Amino acid sequence: MKEPTLTCPECGSERVTTAHIQTFMVNTGEHFCHSVKTHDSDSPATCLECWWKGERRDLKPKEQTP
Repeated sequence: MKEPTLTCPECGSERVTTAHIQTFMVNTGEHFCHSVKTHDSDSPATCLECWWKGERRDLKPKEQTP
C-alpha cells in the first residue's frame, strides 16, 4: 500500500517539511539521542507556502481524484 501524500491543513500545499531533532548533553556536548525523527507524529511541521506551523500529525492526506 502506498503512503498518502501529506498536505498543509491550512492551504493544501504539498510543500511541507518536518524536523529531525537531536538531543545533546549540555556540559559535554555528547550526543544523547535522536529525540524526534521526521516520521514521528509529534515532529514539528511547517508549510513553505503559507508558513503554517504545527506537528506532522496535523497534516492532511491529499485528496485523490478518480
